[in-house]
Amino acid sequence: MNPYLQTARSLVQPLYEFIFPATCVVCECALSENERRVCNSCWSKITAVKLDDAVYRDTLSKLTGSGHVSGLVSAYYFDEQGPLQAIIHQLKYGGMTSLGVVLGKRLGAAMQSYDLQGCGLVPVPLHATKLRERGYNQSAHICKGISEVTHSEVFPKLLKRTRYTQSQTKLSMDERRENVSEAFAAHPSFASAVHDRTFLLVDDVITTGATIDACAKVLIEHGAKRVVAGSVALAP
Repeated sequence: MNPYLQTARSLVQPLYEFIFPATCVVCECALSENERRVCNSCWSKITAVKLDDAVYRDTLSKLTGSGHVSGLVSAYYFDEQGPLQAIIHQLKYGGMTSLGVVLGKRLGAAMQSYDLQGCGLVPVPLHATKLRERGYNQSAHICKGISEVTHSEVFPKLLKRTRYTQSQTKLSMDERRENVSEAFAAHPSFASAVHDRTFLLVDDVITTGATIDACAKVLIEHGAKRVVAGSVALAP
């Protein structure tokens, strides 16, 4: 989204919601006074990740196979056509960045049982072209929400995407790895912050983990002590 359009929307939105009562972005029912963007009923239909579930174990195995990633934190399972898909769609394409903060807070709550005190938060970067088109990086807003819960420092510009890559959606696992191979680098101005530090590398959805692994490789090569993958959702 154009940044000027995004600013205009942020100014107009409060007035719009005063005139037209807010509705759930998923089911379009009217929201109660204590509900924001998504109703409690839709939240209740989203399945939380359990560490002994097959999808979590399989994803963790894929991520740790290369040696760049040492752990995985995720909040929910991604269900096509389910409420979470609608929420993430609005976050990524509808300009509703506040949903990223809400999702980040929920992911931050899921982190509490992990030994990640003091870790740095790194959003998976968008290519400059995509960032100009969208106007924001959804993963950066998720990091903001995590930080509000955990008080961890966010490093929004530590990694950069050095080349434009095609969508991963219809690619096989091997094609995904090839697609993002050498597509990321540490920003020279921030690379010194990596040494001997633990990072949570944050994306909205993890499927095969190819993008996360490519980013983690860069952090490890620059001296990161440990890289843990973090996502709002895991896709089977």
